[in-house]
Amino acid sequence: MSAEISKDDPRPESEQAADILRQEIARGDIKPGAHVGSVRDLATRFKISGMTVQRALAILREDGLILTTTRGSYARDPQQATEATEASEANAGVDLPEVLRQLEHLTSQVSELRGRLEALESRSVPGGA
Repeated sequence: MSAEISKDDPRPESEQAADILRQEIARGDIKPGAHVGSVRDLATRFKISGMTVQRALAILREDGLILTTTRGSYARDPQQATEATEASEANAGVDLPEVLRQLEHLTSQVSELRGRLEALESRSVPGGA
């Protein structure tokens, strides 16, 4: 775990940090389920700001390589991350306009049913049998 951020590298520091952590996860230096490190610890390790570390962690989250909870960020199994990414890419072909059209249709049906229910309730006899 001796890789460092290079000032000579044209890539942003966040990408460099993400790549270093990505390699450590892939090699098994950071095992699945293991804590990746706190933002403060990673900032000190890489000699970068906390915001830059957070961007690096966001990159790894998007790649499915880490899971972030209120207790910190934890490595995921790289194989599972690859499968999750592939599933996400498969769902990327969803026809959003069609989904929205169907949602609008369902919303109008719910509104219509609500109106019918209110009309029935208004016709019922209070306390009656």
